[in-house]
Amino acid sequence: MAKILVADDEKSIRLVLKKYLTSKGHSVIEASNGEEALKAIREQKPDVAFIDIKMPKLDGLSLLKRVKETPVVILTAYGTMEYTVKAMELGAVDYLTKPFSFEEIEEVLSKILAAPPTGQESESGGDIVGSSKKMQEVFKLVGRVAKSSITVLITGESGTGKEVIARAIHNFSDRKEKPFIAVNCAALPPNLLEAELFGYEKGAFTGATTSKKGLFEQANGGTLFLDEIGELPVELQAKLLRVLQEKEVRPIGGTKSRKIDVRVIAATNRDLEEEVKKGNFREDLYFRLNVVKIELPPLRERREDILPLAHHFIKKFSGEFKLEPKELSEDAVEFLLSYDFPGNVRELENMILRAMVLSSGKVISRSDLTPQEGRGPEKSIEEAVRSMLVKLLSVEQKEPNNLYSLIVKSAEKVVISEVLKFCNFNQVKAAKILGIHRNTLRKKIRELGIKV
Repeated sequence: MAKILVADDEKSIRLVLKKYLTSKGHSVIEASNGEEALKAIREQKPDVAFIDIKMPKLDGLSLLKRVKETPVVILTAYGTMEYTVKAMELGAVDYLTKPFSFEEIEEVLSKILAAPPTGQESESGGDIVGSSKKMQEVFKLVGRVAKSSITVLITGESGTGKEVIARAIHNFSDRKEKPFIAVNCAALPPNLLEAELFGYEKGAFTGATTSKKGLFEQANGGTLFLDEIGELPVELQAKLLRVLQEKEVRPIGGTKSRKIDVRVIAATNRDLEEEVKKGNFREDLYFRLNVVKIELPPLRERREDILPLAHHFIKKFSGEFKLEPKELSEDAVEFLLSYDFPGNVRELENMILRAMVLSSGKVISRSDLTPQEGRGPEKSIEEAVRSMLVKLLSVEQKEPNNLYSLIVKSAEKVVISEVLKFCNFNQVKAAKILGIHRNTLRKKIRELGIKV
């Protein structure tokens, strides 16, 4: 049986945990603030410490920085990615969000008492919406792998947020001041993808009038995110494997290899094991990429995150497009919680954006979230512009003198952003759909501050 510290400023939490733990034969030490907890750890040396993240005198994260000899489990009502990752980076062995179950307590205890893990120090920051148990497990993994340069494979359906997690790993790492470069392996033809990844020397092929650094060199010191890695042509898989093994690249047409220091994070919505069996993906490359795997659950399997995500997007678009903040009606909430979201978080994001623009009042109803039959695209666009115009006129306290610019830029940003997403950020394809030259598209992306 173990000696266990329970540190929480809520007496009820301490009493409930003490009653349960003592019923299992453990001895319990109580602490009502961080300083008491630190003193208890140093003097009584408990086997495990359950510590609240928000406590008077000394909070849980500050306490973690001072404690290395005792396994610490964080207890908190704040299930955000920032707190979870910070706690895991600072050495917490686990992180339980209130309200927790006794089964969770028992599971954590069994794991710790069987094989106490060690932690590592860090400071970081970030934010991703997701308080569900499945996303908390993802956050813990991010916290454990962020500080290393280990290769990570992120899997999940389209729209689950694989690039968001990749960026989080980068932002929580020591490489956060260096470049994060993302490339979609499915968006470019093989010959162009090879040139983009590895670069080329002047005269290497027709049209190569100058030398160009590849994305590996551009990301030197930072992180290269290879999205849709399962679409990588077989002939390029061998080159990628060599780069990962040798940590050096040779540009097309070059005679010398160049050393690089790049962390690779790959992502796919395919079953790479199945692709290996089919001969579509190299087994040695799969094992090289799959050092640590982070599986992102589809949105339908973490429904408790749907409403927090919806409110997050409402707040985001209110600021981004100068739209009036809105609330969700009861029927809208009911629809969101019952809908399966085949397009996952990306579909929810687009659904909220459309509703923010099309809804006429301060409340988003179910009809704003679902496409209406018989409403053609022209009418929808007219409604969107008209709705935006009414909102801008009502928000301004005086007559606006830049209304045309506001409307045009807001509409342009939405249209270009959505077409780019639809094309997996293939600018050639997006420019064709938009009916504009690629150079014009690039100029608009810079002017409007669109993230690609």
